[in-house]
Amino acid sequence: MTSAGILLLTLGLAGSAWGAMFLFNFRRAANKAAERRNAVRAVTAARTVDLGLTQPSMFGAWFFRLVGGIVLPAGLFLAFVGLALTVAE
Repeated sequence: MTSAGILLLTLGLAGSAWGAMFLFNFRRAANKAAERRNAVRAVTAARTVDLGLTQPSMFGAWFFRLVGGIVLPAGLFLAFVGLALTVAE
């Protein structure tokens, strides 16, 4: 049970760090992700000749910040469960 607790603790801390990075826009992570999404759409439009993909995505940086806001508390909860399993042994 201890190895499962350590695994959950590690995954929870990694998830909460990822969520915080996007939620609080550290190093412009959410903005860069939105720009990268639009660049991928432009490349896909050029490859498939689909003119609908040339328009920017409706999901801007706010979408990635929203996802970070969901992942951050979930990661903290997962880390807490992992810590509880590790300490319980």
